[in-house]
Parts: sequence; structure tokens; C-alpha cells
Amino acid sequence: MARKQTTSPQRGALGGLRVLDASDGIAGQYCGKLLAGYGADCILAEPPGGTATRRLWPYVRGERSSRRSALFRHLNQGKSSIVCDPAEDSLRDLAALADVVIRDQATAMSLPLPPNAVQCVIGEFPRRGPYSSWRGTEMVHQAVSGTMFMTGWPDRQPLYGVGYRSYYACGTTAFISVMSAVHERGISGLGQTVTATVFESNAAIAQNLVSQYSYNGTYETRRQYPGFMALLECLDHWMILFAIRHWEQLCDVFGLDDLREDERFAQQASRLEHWELVVERMQAGARQRSAGELAGALQQARISAEVISPLGTLISSPQWRVRRLMRSAADGSGREEAALGPPFAVGGTGYCAVRPSPSLRHGQHAQRALRAAERRWRAPADSNDAGHVQADPADRGFCGGASVGPLAGLRVIDVTTAWAGPFAARSLAHLGAQVIKVDAPSHPDSWRGAPEGGASRHYPDGDPGIRPWNRCVLFNTQGQGKLSLGLDLKVSGAREVLLRLADVSDVLIANFTPGVLERLGIGYDALSARNPRIIVVEMPAFGPGGPDSRHQGMGKTMEAACGMASLIGYGDGVPVLTGPAYLDPIGGLSAVAATLVALHHRDSTGLGSRVEVPQTEAGVHWIGEHVLVQAESGQSWRADGNHVPYAAPHDAFPCQEPDGWVAIAVTDDTQWRALCDVMDVRTSGILPGTRHRPAGPGASASWMRASPRGPGNMASASSRPSCIPRACQRRR
Repeated sequence: MARKQTTSPQRGALGGLRVLDASDGIAGQYCGKLLAGYGADCILAEPPGGTATRRLWPYVRGERSSRRSALFRHLNQGKSSIVCDPAEDSLRDLAALADVVIRDQATAMSLPLPPNAVQCVIGEFPRRGPYSSWRGTEMVHQAVSGTMFMTGWPDRQPLYGVGYRSYYACGTTAFISVMSAVHERGISGLGQTVTATVFESNAAIAQNLVSQYSYNGTYETRRQYPGFMALLECLDHWMILFAIRHWEQLCDVFGLDDLREDERFAQQASRLEHWELVVERMQAGARQRSAGELAGALQQARISAEVISPLGTLISSPQWRVRRLMRSAADGSGREEAALGPPFAVGGTGYCAVRPSPSLRHGQHAQRALRAAERRWRAPADSNDAGHVQADPADRGFCGGASVGPLAGLRVIDVTTAWAGPFAARSLAHLGAQVIKVDAPSHPDSWRGAPEGGASRHYPDGDPGIRPWNRCVLFNTQGQGKLSLGLDLKVSGAREVLLRLADVSDVLIANFTPGVLERLGIGYDALSARNPRIIVVEMPAFGPGGPDSRHQGMGKTMEAACGMASLIGYGDGVPVLTGPAYLDPIGGLSAVAATLVALHHRDSTGLGSRVEVPQTEAGVHWIGEHVLVQAESGQSWRADGNHVPYAAPHDAFPCQEPDGWVAIAVTDDTQWRALCDVMDVRTSGILPGTRHRPAGPGASASWMRASPRGPGNMASASSRPSCIPRACQRRR
């Protein structure tokens, strides 16, 4: 384990906020973890037997002890804990003092909240709609989002992925909702209730897929990875590359001189058409080289490439050591746990989640902890506390106009490209900010597509039209709600235009490699010297300072670099990447969260800050429980299709329709008997030993198929297999 690193003495940006985390699941507790991590006083309210996450897999050293769940540790480091019944007056007293209360939609809880409190309600599915009574699991949520249908090989069953990523998406979305409401409270003085569901959060990650279907009725399937991408087996490891640009350099690295002169590869569109031939040639050369050497040569040529390294290798890698991703949380009493460093950094403020997860207290110890929490929250507020301070509307931002939403009045300069950065800026626009997209006419955003047009599936009715750059579904999905400014920062005079715009803006967001903003003359130091209130958000693939800090990063290469790709597969040793690149929306959501933390800090101090969101480090947190198990016990999760230790059956099963699948997750014997009832199967002698399974985050079934309704949709049909999901959900 890394050397001891105690809680930072620096004050967290959310210092003074009082958070009561009364949730019992992964999403709510991850929301609380982020609040605690950046300085909020977060108290986890547990029932006498402990919160459910204490019993969830994976377990450190394989033990099923209430104190050994790596998932509980990861979700609750940085928090304190009280044990009380939800009906107790003590919990009601704490709720009456809270700035933020997090609770589950399924838990009936009537708490007397003050009028300026923000209540966050976490659910599996929306209260209204056809799935309102459904129960979810990670696999089911991946299925209904369409993501699972796209993940895996064409001749195999779809794969859900790894861990609890849908729940982390919901937790991050809940955090964004909470911080937006807290910011709005600074103007109105009033609290509100915000909601987040796992279903909606994970579906939003796949929004490009929804837009594509609305454009032309097409959707992605489990085919080979998209053009200009290659999964290659090397001497020691697998690696992934993405080469949308720099064709000549790619040929140099692999010695493909004959292809460089081949007219079939002269244009981007024709290269895409013949990409499989390029992959075959690259694979032949990759088998003779180590993955690290080859990835390094490609990065030197400015081509995004990463080794798919196992977690054990990553934890001891120079990049992780320099960035101090792994830390040791100690509380001075002899308790020590592995912990992760921050998913993002906000100026000089501290990160407070490098503190052990709370022990479960009983009897007198529990009563003392409860009384201590009450005294702490009844004490006079910190003089720097912005939680209950009503801000002057004149200080809200520089932007006028009639926009609505909690961020109305804020102006954001968007100099990002591709997916993660534009996703973040689009989210800020949806929250009410005025977002100005800066695009260079000479080299526009890569997601506008090739000037001559690209794959027909990216355009309305499959037609690129006369201006393909304005019709590409990828750019248009992430450009919603934005204004546009054509400005080439490498042209004389352009920098001064952007500086004047920054003078009257609140946020500048970019996703370049470290140092690019400084070389362009628009880094944080230059902008803050003119506008001390500005927040500059940088979203590099890797954090500054490490040997990989200047690597080009794309979603799928970052999925490899953070360790996620090594945990997904069919059990044959071949890694599988998530169908839609998962790291891009992770980076985008994390950047929105970081921006709102910096905004809260500015509301408190009047000063802006430099925000760093290394996207691979944010991604590590979404598999944090696996990282902690690896760090403490040296054990790695070995992917085996959709199989997991906490549920059986837990897989996608083929149905009558071509490429039609039903995802079924059963986590206890009652659900098993209900499934057998539905399918008219006798339970005697089938799947013995199910009693050992711990309760998962839920159990249900989801129907996936290729159909006119698009991937991942629930389908109803007269055939017996099509009826399985609805019946299973009714039985639950």
C-alpha cells in the first residue's frame, strides 16, 4: 500500500455544508461521498444493523464481514456515522439542521426540513411511467440504456460491463443536482427537492445513440469497434489505439509504407471503408512488440493509444505513483484503509475523503456518536460558511438574458472538442448557463465529421447534405443549447478577442493536454489576472506531472488506462471495451461536478480557481471498490461474461427474435422461485446453494433486442420469451 496520507489540512471547497446521508444504496452514498470529499460535514444515518452497502460485494480478502466490504469503504470514506431508527426524534432533529438531505425514493421518510434545505431523492426508475414498479440491477440498467446491447462480440451474448457504473452515474448526477440547487439557494434563499434515477442517469450517458436513432432509425450493435480504432494483441498485453488523424505517422509506426501510397487510403472516408485491412496489418506487427513500447511510439506520433493493463500493474505504475492515486487513510487509532485520491481538484482547496470509512457503532458508542453529531451541527456556523448566506443577485454572474435554470446568469466559454468536454458544457447549458462554443473554421471540432461527409448513420435520413459539418449527429447532440463563435486562436488578434470575452465570463472549459492553454496564452494565470472571479476547468486525459500526462486520450483508450477494460470480457483473456465509450461521459459528468464545486467556492470567497479533471482518474472512482480490493489484498476481479458472485442466474439469454436477448438477474431464493414459476420450471435440484448469495442492489429482468424501436428498449410480444421480463418484474 502507498505511504500514509492523512486528511489534507486545507479547507474543502464545500466546508460548512451539513449533509445528512440517509440513503441505503450505492448512488446516494456516492453522492454523499463527493460532498464529503470536498469538505461538507456528511453524516451517514444507518439503521441498527448497518446500511445495506456494508454487505455488498466485493469484499476485502474475500470476507463477508460487515466491516470488510470494499464497496462500503469506497462510498463512505470521509463521512461520520450515526445509528438510529428513521422514526427517532434524533434523526428528525439533525434533518432540521441540515443543508442537504439524501434519501432513497423507496424509503418512506417524513423529516421536518427547513425551508432552505435541499432534499435529494434517489430512485431506480422514475415514479411515473411503465417502469415505475420495476426493480433494477446494474445489468438491467445497462440493458435498458442500450449500452449492454452494444457491448461484446457479434457472435456472443451482450455484456453488462463491470461493477456498479450505472449507480455511480446516478450518484454523480445527484451530486450535480444538489450543487446546482445549493447555488440557486444562494440567490433565492430557498431550498428545493431534486431527484435522480439510475435509469435516467445511465440513459443520458448514451444520448448519442438516441439522437442517431431519431435522425435515421439506425443504431449501433455488437460489431467490430468503430473505424480508426483497433484492439491489438502484443507480446505481453493487449492495447487499444484510435487513429482518426495522423495517417502517415500511423504508417510510420507500423511500417505500412505500401498502404501510405495506396489510393484506397488517400482520403479519410476511403480509409474508413478499408479499415479492417489496416487492422490486420497492424495486428501482424503488434505481435512482435511489447504493448508499452508500441503505445509509446504511437503517442509520440500524436495518436491516442494505451496499454490494457491489469489493476495490479496500474497501482504500481509510475503514473499512479506520481499522481498519488493510491493513498492510505488512517484515523490515528490504528485503523487504516486503502483509499483513492480525488477525482478532480479545485484550486488550492483540500480533498477530505482520505479518511477511513466509519465503523458501525452499537449501544453507548452509537448514542455518543449521535450526541456528538447534534452538538457539532448546533454549534455556531463557520464564518466562511456559504451554506446559509443569501448572495447578492448582482454577483451571480456577468451574463444577462432570459435563460432559466439554477445556473441562469452564468456565462461559459467552451473551447472543448469531441465528446467529454462538449458533454460537460452542454450539461451546463441545460442547467441554464449561457454557453459559447468556440470553433476554429480551419480545424473545427472533430465531431463535426469529415468536411466531405462521413458514415451515413451520422446524418438525418442518412444524407450528409451540402453542409455535413452542421448535420453530424455526434456534434449536434453535444452542441445543444449553445451559441457559436468562429475563432482560430492561432491567428493574430484572436487571443485578444477571447480575453475580452473572458473578462465578462464565469467559466472557461477545455479538454486539451496539460500546458496547451498556457501556450495559447489563455491559461488560468492569464485569465485570472484580468478577471479574478473566472473559473478555468481543464479536462486532460491524465493529470499533470506523471509520465503519461501529455498522452492523447479518447474514451476507449482512457477506459483501458484507468483499469476498466481489463475487468470486462468473456473469460478467455481477451478484453472487451464498453460499446459506447464510457470514459467520455464519466469525464463530462465529473467536469460538471467540479465546476459546481468551484462555483460554490467562489460564492463563498468571491474568487475563481483553476480546476483539473483528469478523466482517467475520475474513471478510476467508478470502479473504486475493485481498486481497493486489489490494493489491500492483491486480488483482481477476473471477468467471466456476465457472471457475478452475488446473483445466479445473472446473464443475457437468447430469445426467438434475431439478436434478441433477455437479461435476468436473480439475487435470492424468493426471486429464483418466482422466475421458475414464470417459466414453468421445477425448482427441485436446480442451481443448488443459492442461499449463500448476499442481496445485490436489486433484481429484475430486461428485454433487449434489435427492433424498429432501437436497442435496449423494452419489447412486448406474444411469444413466451418476450413475456419473461414483465412477469419477472411483477413477481420481483
